[in-house]
Amino acid sequence: MDKSVNRETSSPAPSTAGPKADARPGVSTPAPRRLRALARGLVDWYDGSARDLPWRRTRDPYGIWVSEVMLQQTRVEVVSGRWAEFLRRFPDLASLAAAEESDVLAAWAGLGYYRRARQLHAAARRVVEVHGDTLPSDAATLRLLPGFGSYTAGAVASIAFDEKVPAVDGNVERVIARLLALDVEPKRAAGATVVREVATGLLRDESPGTLNQALMELGATVCTPRSPNCRVCPWRGGCRAHASGTPERWPLRAARKKSVEVASYAAVVRDGDSLLWRRRPEGVPNAGLWELPTTEWHPGTADVHAAHDALEDLGRQLDRRWRVGEALASARHGITHHRITVVAHAVVDTGDPVTGEAGRDLRRAPVESALDWGLTAATRKILDRLPTLI
Repeated sequence: MDKSVNRETSSPAPSTAGPKADARPGVSTPAPRRLRALARGLVDWYDGSARDLPWRRTRDPYGIWVSEVMLQQTRVEVVSGRWAEFLRRFPDLASLAAAEESDVLAAWAGLGYYRRARQLHAAARRVVEVHGDTLPSDAATLRLLPGFGSYTAGAVASIAFDEKVPAVDGNVERVIARLLALDVEPKRAAGATVVREVATGLLRDESPGTLNQALMELGATVCTPRSPNCRVCPWRGGCRAHASGTPERWPLRAARKKSVEVASYAAVVRDGDSLLWRRRPEGVPNAGLWELPTTEWHPGTADVHAAHDALEDLGRQLDRRWRVGEALASARHGITHHRITVVAHAVVDTGDPVTGEAGRDLRRAPVESALDWGLTAATRKILDRLPTLI
């Protein structure tokens, strides 16, 4: 999703040629005739300017769904290289539903936000169980599946099945908020209602899949969070934010939470050419993914004494006898509003071989083998800084 900075919130005076006033104070929306003209201009622009992306060449609802899930919080250029690869591994709903979760997570490796992969897998199983091998064709039914929020349901229903339903993501919020110089945050109830009303009104006479993709394309390539390229925008003539001279002031955003500094510590436990790996337990972030055994977060910055205590405690939790050595590498990582410093230490394991219940989620393997699993982002960053291990 695109992110925008919070900026000055004053709005320009309404233009007599622009949108007409809505009954709600402080909110203006275009009249239906104006919406039809905006929609025609946008679709004409899209026909000549749309990027050639692989998922736009298919009408397969499953492939469209996978692309939409991948595109949430992952850059288009990354998804372009991974979408076809994922479909080769899981070519249809039935194959995805039949797969083990660990295999799905491994195929998702590097895309981040693994909760999306788990929900994709869970939704595929639910579809096969309830609807056979066919993805439901309407947004209301799709909303009942794991991972299908309002946006994903609208995108799949409109693009794959031509349902006249909006698909409002961060790009669409930004485009419409700038068109109107919306003086409320689009994430809040009043702003979200206006954005959805306008997005719905634009669909009246156009192909819903084409119109929704055109809106997203405009936000992704022209009406960008910073330095929007208004010169080539098909809506610049009626855009209030452009008329103000400072379009980047919109959309309005709430103040961001202050980042919290935390530290965690990873154990690099060698056994010949292999390292010790742990599968993250249920109920914690990144559950089911593999990692270099890593402690939970500790408040503040990294500290060598805290590292030794925390890693020795983790060893006891895993029923291992560890002797903690020097720091080998560190990496910075971010989750929500936490800024995490992960420090990897050399650890000597003097315990017995990994067996039994305590070793169920522990595994020894070379790095080359582990790279094919679903590894946490923090572990991958540490491995990048320890090239001699690969």
